[in-house]
Amino acid sequence: MASVPVDKDSADQKLQFAPFSSALEAGFWHQLTQKKLNDYRLDESPKNIKGYYYNGDPVGLPTRLTLEFSAFEADGPSPARCCPVTGTLYNTNTLEAFKTSDKKALLEQQATEIWDSIQSGDALKDPSLLCKFLLLTYADLKKYHFYYWFCFPALCFSEGIKILKEPATLEQVFSSKQTSALQAAYDSLCSETGTSAVPYFLIKYTEEAVQVAQLRDWDSFNTDLNKVGSGGGDKELC
Repeated sequence: MASVPVDKDSADQKLQFAPFSSALEAGFWHQLTQKKLNDYRLDESPKNIKGYYYNGDPVGLPTRLTLEFSAFEADGPSPARCCPVTGTLYNTNTLEAFKTSDKKALLEQQATEIWDSIQSGDALKDPSLLCKFLLLTYADLKKYHFYYWFCFPALCFSEGIKILKEPATLEQVFSSKQTSALQAAYDSLCSETGTSAVPYFLIKYTEEAVQVAQLRDWDSFNTDLNKVGSGGGDKELC
């Protein structure tokens, strides 16, 4: 999010992030039932699935990560203007296995994968590796009872991130000309990547121009314009 100077009372504030809320639609449970009966059967090995989030909901609503009937098409498209998130499904065969699963170990494994992708540079090439989720389920198909545990791993700074400047809306920082240029540049980036939403991107701007690029292009992108920062699908500029 763009910023303006902060007063002394705000100097010790820490940057906070709104956690995801899970939103599993009826179509997801129907597809899980079909998968369990016809494909998985007694197989408890992890499965790749996909969800998505959208940043256009009215202010005050929770930040939802949605899974619907298409969640099992890991390589399939997401709804327009929605950001895809990859995840791992662990479907157990018994309620006891669901309850006794080592959730801490699953969380640590996922967090390690995220950290490794950052250190290796893979996250720059594929930023979707920065945001993942875990879903542990048990489906009682005789009673049509479904149990689930959702987890959104996140890496945290041990001492937090201090807010040096007071957050401001885009309208407070950008002129109408810059805002239009940002929208056009972002739409062009979406077209270039073959998607309708790019969750993470680079941005640089002057009073007259706004440009955006993929994270992988940092070295070639950070050359001439006055200000360079990062942007996210949650309407943030940094």
